[in-house]
Amino acid sequence: MASNTSINLIGLDFDTLKSNLKNHLKNNTAFRDYNFEGSNMSVLVDVLSYNTYLNSFYTNMVASEMFLDTAQLRDSILSHAKELNYLPRSYSSSRSIVNISITPTSSVSSVLIPRGTSFTSRVGSTTYSFVTGDNIVLNNALTSGAYLASNTTLYEGNYVNDTFVYDDTNTNQRFVISNPTVDISSLVVTVLENSGADVLSYSRALSLFGVSNTSKVFFVQPAENSQYEILFGDGVFGRKPVNGSVVAVEYRTCSGELPNGASTFANDGPIDGHSNIIVTTVSSAMNGSVSESIESVRFNAPRAVATQERAVTANDYKVLLQMAFPEIQSVNVYGGEDSDPPQYGKVFVTVDIQNADGVPAANKRLYYDFIKTKSPLTIIPEFIDPEFTYVDVNTTVRYNVNISQKQPEEIKTVVQSAINDFSTTYLDDFESTLRYSQLVAAIDNSDVSIVGNETAVRAIKILAPPTLQFNVSKNYTIKFDLPLSREYYITSSVYDTLAAHSVSSSVFTYGGKTCLIKDNAGVLNIVSERGESTFVVKSIGTVDYDTGIINLFGFNPTDAFGGYIKFFVYPASRDIYSRKNIILRVLEQDIDITVERVRE
Repeated sequence: MASNTSINLIGLDFDTLKSNLKNHLKNNTAFRDYNFEGSNMSVLVDVLSYNTYLNSFYTNMVASEMFLDTAQLRDSILSHAKELNYLPRSYSSSRSIVNISITPTSSVSSVLIPRGTSFTSRVGSTTYSFVTGDNIVLNNALTSGAYLASNTTLYEGNYVNDTFVYDDTNTNQRFVISNPTVDISSLVVTVLENSGADVLSYSRALSLFGVSNTSKVFFVQPAENSQYEILFGDGVFGRKPVNGSVVAVEYRTCSGELPNGASTFANDGPIDGHSNIIVTTVSSAMNGSVSESIESVRFNAPRAVATQERAVTANDYKVLLQMAFPEIQSVNVYGGEDSDPPQYGKVFVTVDIQNADGVPAANKRLYYDFIKTKSPLTIIPEFIDPEFTYVDVNTTVRYNVNISQKQPEEIKTVVQSAINDFSTTYLDDFESTLRYSQLVAAIDNSDVSIVGNETAVRAIKILAPPTLQFNVSKNYTIKFDLPLSREYYITSSVYDTLAAHSVSSSVFTYGGKTCLIKDNAGVLNIVSERGESTFVVKSIGTVDYDTGIINLFGFNPTDAFGGYIKFFVYPASRDIYSRKNIILRVLEQDIDITVERVRE
């Protein structure tokens, strides 16, 4: 017999297994004279190696599926998430806010818009159905005779029903919702007992807190095949339905994010017998999403356990909001003690949602209602809009024509793409930092022929309507929230047009003149350019170089190029950072690229 010392456990690929197996057999005296390469023994060795390889692969896959970090199958990941009491996000209906005006042709005392009333909209060439989520009773007509349902939410999708018979003798009975595109926030569960004589409405419970043996509640958990299932109480936590009861489950199925952007709606038929209907859109459809991806579940499930459904730390707010609302792209949270001026007892939450530069009031209310129930009693969450600080990038790029046959415009396009990628990777988020060295390196590395670049960066704030008002004398405060450079001090009332300033603005019309704003040792002046010189028209405000706060007093422009005014500042450091509710972003219009040819 061969010694166990001839067993080699290194390598699990087919060729290595075959080689190790032959070496093991060769050490056995019974097979010492065999030709393992040219005999039938080679076939047997192949079979053994193949079988060993399959077993090793299968064992590895089984072991991988046993852990959340390594599992690949969706059902495995959801099973692990269920153990952590994490419910993955379901499909979510796109929703729009509309005003519905109904004018009866005869005198009526009220108008009913039933739950599930259908409206139609189109996105591209596809038609989608939107429905109301609740019964709406209108009792008071306008002076025109119309009944108006203001700020009514329409949900994309259709209501469907699943029906089960409760059998407490079947310990394996499950109530699996048949459609995987269910929006679980729309679940309505009704239990009919005693042959329908008793109709009981069950509400969804999110935890066991406050649940007694008489509480008519149900729970939701993930099931296989991307489905969800309903669970009832066991008589200790939650009331147990009577044996033989009929369980009716109504819910809304939807199309995820595809109907987002729908903006024109038409009713599909008469409402409460009335056909004179006008639907006016208040906000286009948004917030529709598909079910949570497995990578998102893998990331969120352990963090959900850490929050324990309560918002105490800043990270708790972030995790809970992003788990519940998939449209939220990023979140930042800071205490009221860090605001200016301090507001104790508050926590400020700012969110950036997909495909929008602000947050609709309806969304803020939805987020507030969700997070308030999870916050300490004495803490008031306040949702504020994100602010944007843009970055002006001015770069001169030199490239070696001996290395590349590209034309300057082609190099310019490559550099433009590199800066855009840099912004997407490192910026476009709260508490982000533009590292000047990384930006310069990204430009240099964008093409092998680039031998160097000279790049200057400035921070930008935009003063635009409705904040900016033309022909109105107003005071304005613009906060950059970063120290500004004191390098560019000018002491004369007439100075060179090309001179750099710590603070400057884009052009606007003031007093019939084309003007701009420039700083002069802490004072902000409205200036007018004449030839190569710039003359002060009026002192208009001040700048605090330590805090980056600009104050304008009695500013009254009559017009501005593009309808807005940009303020440019040179930061004290070429690394630009954002904090609190500020997002850093580079816009293509703020990138200025000059390409120079060199021969090396």
